Amino acid sequence: MIFFYAIVNVVGIFMYIKGIQNNVYYKGLNENFPYSKKVQRRNTLSTDIKKFFSTNNINTSSIRANFLPISFKGNAPQIKKAFIITGEKEDLPLLVTKKNDSYVVEFDSQTELIYGIDAVKYLDSNTDFHYDTQVIFPKKAEGVIHIGDKDINLPENSAVLINAGTKASIETKKGYPIAIITKKDFDWYERYSADSKDLGIRNKFLELMYYNSHLYNGEFTPNVLLSEGIKDEAFLASIGVDKYKSKNNLLYDIYAKKEMLDEDKRQEIELVKELLDKLYATEIIEKKDEGYIGFVKYCAPEYLLQMLKQFGFNEEEINKIMPIYKKARKVRLDARFSIKNRADNYPEYIVEKMKELGIIHDNKFDSSKFIYWKECYGNEESLRKRLSKNGFSEEEQAIIVKNWKDFNNSGFDISGLKFINENIAVYNLNDKLNNWTQEKTEWVTNSTAIASEEGNTPFIGVSIVQSDEEKVIPMSKIRKEEKLHAHPNLDDKRQTEIYLVTSGAAALNVVKDGKSCIKILEEGDLAIVGPGVAHCVNSILGEYEHIVTQVPSAFQYGFDFKSIVDEPEDYDAKLLEQKAIALLEGYKL
Repeated sequence: MIFFYAIVNVVGIFMYIKGIQNNVYYKGLNENFPYSKKVQRRNTLSTDIKKFFSTNNINTSSIRANFLPISFKGNAPQIKKAFIITGEKEDLPLLVTKKNDSYVVEFDSQTELIYGIDAVKYLDSNTDFHYDTQVIFPKKAEGVIHIGDKDINLPENSAVLINAGTKASIETKKGYPIAIITKKDFDWYERYSADSKDLGIRNKFLELMYYNSHLYNGEFTPNVLLSEGIKDEAFLASIGVDKYKSKNNLLYDIYAKKEMLDEDKRQEIELVKELLDKLYATEIIEKKDEGYIGFVKYCAPEYLLQMLKQFGFNEEEINKIMPIYKKARKVRLDARFSIKNRADNYPEYIVEKMKELGIIHDNKFDSSKFIYWKECYGNEESLRKRLSKNGFSEEEQAIIVKNWKDFNNSGFDISGLKFINENIAVYNLNDKLNNWTQEKTEWVTNSTAIASEEGNTPFIGVSIVQSDEEKVIPMSKIRKEEKLHAHPNLDDKRQTEIYLVTSGAAALNVVKDGKSCIKILEEGDLAIVGPGVAHCVNSILGEYEHIVTQVPSAFQYGFDFKSIVDEPEDYDAKLLEQKAIALLEGYKL
């Protein structure tokens, strides 16, 4: 038997070496990650467990997730097969390691991924996090993190960012989490911060400060009232509207072209414009600077609902307004960390003066340590404008602005932030919004998120795509901007994407040897899409969920890490979609 396993490992290493020859990106497997002998049994393990309990007539209702797969529909209990999608004809197998039953999904950064039953076991046995770690509790998964004598609940769609050298314990209450461990950054990579050596990253911080000042103050653009279809870039171009030039005036620019719209779109834009005017007239919303709008008062959602009914808003209008209000209010509450500053750097008389003038909150809880601004300022100019208006001298303004800049957190993505201390941050995707558009986002973590009170930021980013519909859905219906693309594969700029399908199935368009093909990802599949491989998600079959990890996350570098590629001659997106739908409809969950 030992001889047999030795042969398996030799064959695995041979296949990996062959992969190195075919893929410049994969430069070598670190010797710390030997292949596991259990690789041959991964497809049958859950079946064997079920058979064992059934044969022995054991009641499984009280058995924890790390011993028996939970029986609700979907959510693979562990990774069934793992492979590297290459730009050549054949894909390469990815074998599980002995240590922690993990997969090494990016070799230069030594990034490991552990999922399902194996992740539960890893978290149960681990309280010392020696490396940066992200733990994701996706759909149908829940947990709790114990930090000293404090317990933080982790409902579904939560993400825990743990900095290297942290002691904590994470308990899985239900379902199957994912643990992603990264041991080192790339030499060329610089993490996001206000003090970056890279001018582009510093400018990105200032850019996000501007956008976040609106988001964290509960402001949004009128564009959030529009459907995705009417905001589609190709459609807008067809009526002569440039989405990026219009910015926050997009609604009005479309309205000006309403005679060019078909009946459905014309009716939509007229109803939205009518709704906006009605909200202004009833003083439920008010205009803010630069085309933003905001609710006049933030109160319990039930109170706003009552006001809307009293003012005669119909059910359809209420259903459009309330989700926006709840999101804006939630982000405003979650973003309290952005208005927090150290108090000990301000002269006491200045603190008292700012309280009296309503610039900061009259904080009774920890006033000796912190001050809390009543408003999130987008730049130094807007803060100075407020201070000057309230009679602060130039000298006083200089003191206030310096301390505000030194401890300003508004340049970080902190929507959906539920907890933070010096080593750990907890986010929830359900309450996150896109910093630039104030719309829903798929990214539960990214490189601009804050990972500790000290201002640390993560190296990797994680997105979650879900659909409750138990049918085949083209990805174009979910994400209009999904196009054939590739991530860079250069010595000083590269990015790997890791797809994990936890429920349902997906079809990817991939270019191999210059030709278009469809790759089906089944429930429980882990697929690495290396740098330079042209791909996109074609269609999905639900109940669906996939988790994508980007190594590294590169939001601070702008759009340089995703390039729309030239389509090969045989590439027909519509035909590929039809083929993918047929394949997925024949797939049995």
